[in-house]
Amino acid sequence: MKATFYGVRGSIATPGIETVRYGGNTSCLHVELDDGSQVVIDAGTGIRKLGDRLADSDEPLTLLFSHHHWDHIQGLPFFRPIYEEGRQIRLLSAYLKKTEAMAVLDQMIDPHFPVSGENLHADISVLELDAQGEIRIGDAVIRTCPTNHPGGGAAYRINTASGSLAYVTDNELFPPGKPATSYDEWKAFLEGVDVLIHDAMYTTAELERARGWGHTSIEQALQLGCDCHAGQLVLFHHDPSRTDDQLDAILAESRQRVADQGCRCRVSLAQEGETLVF
Repeated sequence: MKATFYGVRGSIATPGIETVRYGGNTSCLHVELDDGSQVVIDAGTGIRKLGDRLADSDEPLTLLFSHHHWDHIQGLPFFRPIYEEGRQIRLLSAYLKKTEAMAVLDQMIDPHFPVSGENLHADISVLELDAQGEIRIGDAVIRTCPTNHPGGGAAYRINTASGSLAYVTDNELFPPGKPATSYDEWKAFLEGVDVLIHDAMYTTAELERARGWGHTSIEQALQLGCDCHAGQLVLFHHDPSRTDDQLDAILAESRQRVADQGCRCRVSLAQEGETLVF
């Protein structure tokens, strides 16, 4: 399995000289399964470049959405495969009804976009979860879990014979009020995952001012990576105000914190263009 980051920022794209190393596009991850099946998770601004790579092919695509906030869908109208005649594209927004899942195309309406979602040429349809909250794509079993985020959302765990990957973004591990998924439930869902990609938008001080916004602190994400025995934790959904130099400092501090705990989880920061192979 190979996973490549095409967008790693949260909230809004932030191009510029201070974000060039880690990247300024919003959330998008491309996963190539062991059998060659293609899975895309989220359609932030980073999906445009991915679409150029995947265009002019007859390979079917599966698009998984964590949720439908702007920074996770706003690149979809610029994704070339949706304009290709007969290209098979399957959408899944776990925990949403079919009509709600198709709402990602509703952004393509006048006066917001010149091409209507009704005029796309690809064969676009919606997948549904089975009774266990899972789907099968190629040689992978993809499990889902509800996130703690305003309006709801979904995390995905992809299990294959070669390894496992979990994508958990826009998730507040300790939200005010009753969580959709408790911390102990997160540990169980993520236990032993090879690669955990998790929201780490805020520092502890910043989180105090953003309670209930649906995001996790860097320190909390580090603790979860250790507690669920992840092989690697990739901190994701970087705050748009965070510069490359600040992210470098966060990475160094995070690795030291994990080492001080005696935790074996490897820590990295999501970076546009980076490919993880496992």
